[in-house]
Amino acid sequence: MAVASTLNSAQLFVGDAATEQVLRESGPASRLIHLATHGNFRQDNPMFSGIRLGQSFLSLVDLYQLRLPAELITLSGCATGLNVVAAGDELLGLIRGLLGAGAQCLLLALWDVHDRSTTEFMTSFYESLKKGETKAQALQSAMKDLRSRYPHPYYWAPFFLAGMASTS
Repeated sequence: MAVASTLNSAQLFVGDAATEQVLRESGPASRLIHLATHGNFRQDNPMFSGIRLGQSFLSLVDLYQLRLPAELITLSGCATGLNVVAAGDELLGLIRGLLGAGAQCLLLALWDVHDRSTTEFMTSFYESLKKGETKAQALQSAMKDLRSRYPHPYYWAPFFLAGMASTS
């Protein structure tokens, strides 16, 4: 809820209200999509990697079926940015599914994240975006901001951008 308060006209879906159906209906018209959820990366079978939405689990296969042409989709959850190189040098992970769904840019995590510092990170990131910084500049600002309070990289370094990050 702290992150939603930094965004203008944000629609907030919490707990059981945050469903795949809501994402299917609201997602195509959304400029920014922020999913603060649990991620699960399956290195043994990345097609079954996914995220928790309400009482369901949205897998990589499910992501391919969505239409989400948002400027930015943030998966604020553990290990949401992991991939595995499959046969044919293909990267398989949530990144591929979300870019395939039409996302222009993604903000993801490379490892399990700390809840409180992640909330602070995301709040700082969106405040920087609101000030007119590009996504890449906002990421750098949020990292610097969090690093001043949490010097260990575990807290400020898990997040990265994929896709078109240099645009606002």
